[in-house]
Amino acid sequence: MKLTLEKLKKMKPDTIFASGVGLIEHPWFNNAKPVEEGGTLESDGRSTKVKWVAVRGSIHDWAIYHSMNANLVRADFFDDPIHLQTENETIADHGAKLYKEQDIKKFVPCDDEAFEMYRY
Repeated sequence: MKLTLEKLKKMKPDTIFASGVGLIEHPWFNNAKPVEEGGTLESDGRSTKVKWVAVRGSIHDWAIYHSMNANLVRADFFDDPIHLQTENETIADHGAKLYKEQDIKKFVPCDDEAFEMYRY
């Protein structure tokens, strides 16, 4: 399913319209080459698994929130996957927002009009 502006407009505000588990580049990391400089998530050890939700906002805008670095559990350690068990609604209300275009489009394929409505 490709997200379009038309589909966004038909959704009710605060609707969680997509969710899943995926890999993102860890925001603070070691000496591994960053993805934008040719590194990879899987083979360079820069990835962390997150649970994510896509939420429609109040004016047909939208955002993706994830479970890592959002104080959803006592400690967000990479070797403790407990944050992956967080309820979708909790992630939507308290999760960390995704800001990288490549992650946003990887989790929710969308056309240019819908992407312009992403709320940073």
